[in-house]
Formats: sequence, C-alpha cells, structure tokens
Amino acid sequence: MNTDHNSRLPDEILEHLEYSEIPDTLRVWELASSYYADEPSSYDFEHGSEQMWSHIHQSSKPAILRIITWRTSLPIAACIALILCIGVLLTQQPTTIVAPLGEQLTHQLPDGSQIILNSGSHIEYRKNFGEASRELTLHEGEIFLNVEHQPIPFFVHSFDATTEVLGTSFNVRSWPDELQPSTGVIVKTGQVRVTPRSDSNLAVTIGAGESARIRSHGMTPLVETLSDDESVPYLWIDGGFKFSGQPLGNVVKEIERRYNVNIHIDSPALRSLSIGILKQSPESAEDIIQDICGLHCEYVTVPDGFRLSPR
Repeated sequence: MNTDHNSRLPDEILEHLEYSEIPDTLRVWELASSYYADEPSSYDFEHGSEQMWSHIHQSSKPAILRIITWRTSLPIAACIALILCIGVLLTQQPTTIVAPLGEQLTHQLPDGSQIILNSGSHIEYRKNFGEASRELTLHEGEIFLNVEHQPIPFFVHSFDATTEVLGTSFNVRSWPDELQPSTGVIVKTGQVRVTPRSDSNLAVTIGAGESARIRSHGMTPLVETLSDDESVPYLWIDGGFKFSGQPLGNVVKEIERRYNVNIHIDSPALRSLSIGILKQSPESAEDIIQDICGLHCEYVTVPDGFRLSPR
C-alpha cells in the first residue's frame, strides 16, 4: 500500500493503525463511501450503531474494532457507513470446518442438515447459509451428508464438479492432490445431479444405489450401480477401510490422514500400483499395511511411521 493510497484514510485513523492493518481498513473505508453521500441525522447514526454493534464485536479484525472505538472523532456520515459496511462484510465471512488428522468430525449446518467429515477434510460455507442459498465448498476430503428437504437447492462444490440435491443422503469424495484426482459421488437415498466444471452439458443424475465419478478431459461422468452390500461405500463412517482399483499412493494418503502417520513409498512404480482392499474394522494403520504388503510389497517401521518398498 503506497502513501497515496494511505492518504485516502483520515489522519485520525491512520495514526492508530499498524502498517499491516492499512489494506483491510482502506478496503472497508472505500466500501463505506458507496453507502452515504450525505451526512445522516443523529437518530440514523444512533439507530444504525445499535443494530450493528453486536456484529462488530464478533469481528476478528482488531484494526476495525479500534477504528470504531474512536468513532466519535469521525464525521457522522463516514462513521455510520463504516459500521454498516463492516456488518455486510461480517455476514459474508465464510465458516470453515476442518476435521483433524486421525479424527472424524460431525457438524450440523445452519439449515439442519448434518455432515460427517472424514479425517483431514476441509469444507467452507457462508454464515448466511440457508437464508437464500445452500452452497458449501469441499476444498478437499470425503464427506457424508444428510440433507434437509427444503425448496432451496443444496450444492456441494468440489475442485472439478458441482453436486446438486433437494433432500437426500449421499457421499462425496474429492482429494485434488491424489494420483488421478477426481470427485466421486455415491447416493444412499434420493437423487443428485453431478455436473463437471469442465462442461455443464455433461451433467448426470444418479439415484439411490448409484455412484458417479468425474473423469478428466471433458468426458461424461462414469455412472455405476453399487454392489448388493449397500453398507460398503460408507464403511469409513464407522472406521472401516475400502479401496477398489486405486493407486497405492492414494490408499497410503488415506491411511496417513485416518491414523495421522507418515508412510514413505520407495518406488514410483509401487506408488502407482493399482490395488484393492477391504477391512471392516481395522485395529491400526499397521493392520491395513500388513494386508497390503502381504500381496504387493514389504514394509518396515521407521521413527515417524512406515516405509514401503517392492519385494
């Protein structure tokens, strides 16, 4: 932020700011100018202040709080505009939920929908979720949702797809850093519409007992019917572990997140090896690794976890 930009802020504000706080403060100040061109009455000022004060105190921006503390030294029009702008900004701030490594997390959304996050999963949604829209972003991870039926559509955005529902229960898995990354959706009840970000014309609708996986290069999502054992796709919710035809590198990443351990793979060829594994109730990370290495590799324990190498 250069001196010319800083000069847009009144001196009585600048003198109370740290240099690092100026950019955010300037943003709010510039937004404020669009609200009030003329100075409001004293009644408007007091009324606006009372409405917004509770929101302001919840802000995590110490610079903004300190500016408002000195509100009596500012012109009334600028002050009330600043208060209202902060209120608008606060309602737009996202809520971020992250499941710690080695743990699952259950979270209730503002509309009453329930979401279970697998270890290391990261979601985000706006604080006014459910008022005019229901949209959340799955930055990475695996989640299971029980969505409350409402007229407002419910959207889950992942790195390469958007999943839309009205009321259902379904699973979304999306790890952008995996080998051959993709978003996979499995429906337990109801219906969902899965749309690739690359081409909305390739959207598919799937129902209970079906799954869809987004494929690269603008291809129509792969739709599959689940096996007779409907509980298998949701084993992770109860601590189970299942992978089918996945690169060992992806399987290892899941073990690392689930048990908060480090696993080193010595060979690139081993990392890309396609494997399948099903463990209903694994006792530990090593319990899963033993099953994997019984067929494909060997392992040793190291100070920070495990090391896998070809036989």
